[in-house]
Amino acid sequence: MPGETALDPHAILASLGISDAARAQPITGGTDTAIWQVLLRDQSCALRVFRTEQAEVCAREVVAMQAAAAGGIPVPQVHRKGVWQDRPALLLSWVAGKALAQQLRANPRFVLQLGIAFGRTQAAIHAVSAPTGMATTDWIEWAGDETELKARLYNLPTRRTALLHLDYHPLNVMVQGSQVSGVLDWTNAQAGDPRADFARTYSILRVEPYSPKGDNLTMGLMRRTLAWLWRFGYVQAGGKLDDMALFYAWAGAVMVNDLSPRIGKPGFWLQDQHLDPVRRWRDLWKRRAGI
Repeated sequence: MPGETALDPHAILASLGISDAARAQPITGGTDTAIWQVLLRDQSCALRVFRTEQAEVCAREVVAMQAAAAGGIPVPQVHRKGVWQDRPALLLSWVAGKALAQQLRANPRFVLQLGIAFGRTQAAIHAVSAPTGMATTDWIEWAGDETELKARLYNLPTRRTALLHLDYHPLNVMVQGSQVSGVLDWTNAQAGDPRADFARTYSILRVEPYSPKGDNLTMGLMRRTLAWLWRFGYVQAGGKLDDMALFYAWAGAVMVNDLSPRIGKPGFWLQDQHLDPVRRWRDLWKRRAGI
């Protein structure tokens, strides 16, 4: 996160009324917020600091996590929230375990149990009613200039509105043993059709570029296996979703929009050709949807 090194976690904690933190260690991996692991009275917490313009994002994340927790989803607990120099800040409980992606790289033999648990947990999120007041169609606009695709989504008959995570992937899901111990990073949370969240996760598992050289045989097999097990676990817990072509096309368009600004930028390996599989995915599902 730009400017992260200039932030003083102890000053931020002081603004939240905490002056006795023993240690604040920066955590890599957050692209939208700065994150530290904080040791506070022998208890680990996570300090999450947003950009100035993300006050609405922070507030939505808090509301989404509260709704998820009330629905039995393992999420970080909000200990403190406040503002430091116009930047929203949260002190959260630390979620034990490893990211699902990290665990599977270290112990691929756990893919069966963890893949199914991964899917079942997302189905459980979709069983949670969205908080009152959360917009129900904002996610459609993430498809950018796909005018016909967005119009078709807006005109779909309403089926069910649920809490959507919309960044549900193996780096945001923590696991311990064969269980999901926490779902992180609710900054994208929205209300809407669960099929959108399902499609976004599927596109991430299947076509998001993970390395400049593409998947090797082992990685490709692992991604396909995890995607199959995730889907199996989801259907087992939440039932089968139908009429998915529009949503898969939307997810592909969203991924192109998300990743395109990184092409050729310092610190990113992404080049235009790395998005070709994503474009093919988007266009395949647009054709199947009659677009």
